[in-house]
Amino acid sequence: MFNCRMCAEGPFAALFDQGDDNDKKDQRDKKKKGKGKRSTTESKRDEASFRPRTEQENQALVKEWSQYAHPRAKEFFQTEDVMMDVLMQLASGIDRDSDPVLGPDDQCVVWYGDVTKDDQQAAIRMTKPGETSESVTYVNRVLAFIFATDESFEQLMKLPKEPFKMQCGDQLCVHLAHISLSVDGNGAGSAS
Repeated sequence: MFNCRMCAEGPFAALFDQGDDNDKKDQRDKKKKGKGKRSTTESKRDEASFRPRTEQENQALVKEWSQYAHPRAKEFFQTEDVMMDVLMQLASGIDRDSDPVLGPDDQCVVWYGDVTKDDQQAAIRMTKPGETSESVTYVNRVLAFIFATDESFEQLMKLPKEPFKMQCGDQLCVHLAHISLSVDGNGAGSAS
């Protein structure tokens, strides 16, 4: 039986995939912190200043965030537990005084979780519904998928399948409001 590319991949493949099957192993290998090339702007990330939340604080934050999750995310993750696990990974990678979803738009939210090896992009590992193995997914794409408005999400889906550019210039900032809706990252619009 023949399937068109979109039917075979599913409607959200364009958001989460980082390349064809040959590239997926390379992407998984990029997870841990490494000494690859940096983005054009140096990140504000300073491991020594990272102050993680407690497990209970992360759970409270995730519960608050879940109220703002777009219905497309709830449908995609199939169960609330699966979505909550992804949100917990996100909460665990940011400082206790930062919030990429509800925090002030004028402050960067630095990612302290895993980064891709070659290009130092904020990343998490997740098993997508219907798959059995984990894959590396860019944090700013996950945040946009879960929380962006329909209008912003439609614009973001037109961009290349790579990490979204951040308006602040720091690719380790994961603030939803800093995601650029343009290819070069200098666009005035944001995804919030």
